[in-house]
Amino acid sequence: MNEVSNSTLSWLDSSEHERRTVLQLVSALNEPGTLDELGIGSIRDTFSDALFPGTSTIQTRARYFLFVPWIMQMVEASSTPNHANHARWLQLQLRNALVESHVGEPGVIGREAGANLQRWPHDIYWLGTASWGIRRYPGSIPAYFESLRHPSFRVRFGRALEEPVEGRRDEASEGVAGNWANVPARPRDFPAIATFTLSLEEGEYLRERVELTHSQSFLAHILRHSRVEQLRAGRLPWDHPVAESASATARAWLRDAQLFSLVHQGGVLLFNLMLAELLGDESSERDYSDRLANWSRDVDALGTELSRWDRDSMWRRLHHANPRLRPRTREFADRWFELVSAPGSGPIQDSQDARRLVRERERALKGVRARLSYAEARDRKRGYPFSGLLEYRWTQVKSIGGDILSALEGS
Repeated sequence: MNEVSNSTLSWLDSSEHERRTVLQLVSALNEPGTLDELGIGSIRDTFSDALFPGTSTIQTRARYFLFVPWIMQMVEASSTPNHANHARWLQLQLRNALVESHVGEPGVIGREAGANLQRWPHDIYWLGTASWGIRRYPGSIPAYFESLRHPSFRVRFGRALEEPVEGRRDEASEGVAGNWANVPARPRDFPAIATFTLSLEEGEYLRERVELTHSQSFLAHILRHSRVEQLRAGRLPWDHPVAESASATARAWLRDAQLFSLVHQGGVLLFNLMLAELLGDESSERDYSDRLANWSRDVDALGTELSRWDRDSMWRRLHHANPRLRPRTREFADRWFELVSAPGSGPIQDSQDARRLVRERERALKGVRARLSYAEARDRKRGYPFSGLLEYRWTQVKSIGGDILSALEGS
């Protein structure tokens, strides 16, 4: 059975995780350089979730992990009959305050869209607040607002995610129940006045939340042991100077993520080369041919490590973290690795087996919209898929983690 992706998206409102996943997918389709023509996004995202839990590609700054609870607490305390509209109004106030305090800086959600914003901060950070143990209410945003209409049926949680640790705050240890886990008090003038600058208390709180919920993750390790300048200077996660001192679990995920990123890059480069040939784009054809040659040298440089790569262990970890990974996605990734690692196989762009695999994979995913197979599907305006190394949300982590580390360092 072919994996054919359709041109429309729909879902039953049975899973908040699925709903957020679809929203993030729609957002990704509107961002440059995120075309996933070979269908490995589920593997990429599983690595990303393991390394940097609670994050997403559409998150921007760390303080939104507090902005959202503060706004929801204000909604909870209000007597408004329409909680959803009140939340949007407060978020619009927040947007206006951030635009004023961060002129020309990135990270303000809705800077351009204003009241026409399609994805509000609470949409973007809802899953993250739960992942970090900040939000205890378990349901979707619509269900949350509905619960506020019936206070006697509100779901309240006063149990810690882990046993309390001496010296750490936890709402349960204070006997206080609520939808939010002892969030630091919001500023008195919020949201009319707001900045992205975290206080020391807020930075400690966010680091503590990650530590309590994901102590073995690379994100937790970075927040424990990195300095802000180290984090912001790192090109890719595995280049970070504290990578080697991470937990065994985090190191295993990092090693697999690095090797998978390198191997997969060749598939996208070959896809782009084949597309350039079909489009008669000689300049891009030369560019991707050169980049494939450079990629081949990088693969050769890691030849010993690739030959020792325990891919069975990698797949076990991936499937444990994400049981919904499709068998055909694994089959494609394994077959591509076999072609890349075959001794004496010559340049990958000269391999008819490699070209056939890439062409058939795209056709299985996209049917008649496959650009390598159908001339009528080719459109120069669509551009070429991103052909760099997978970074697993590293750009977002450098921003969010940098905000937290800056607060902890007082910088």
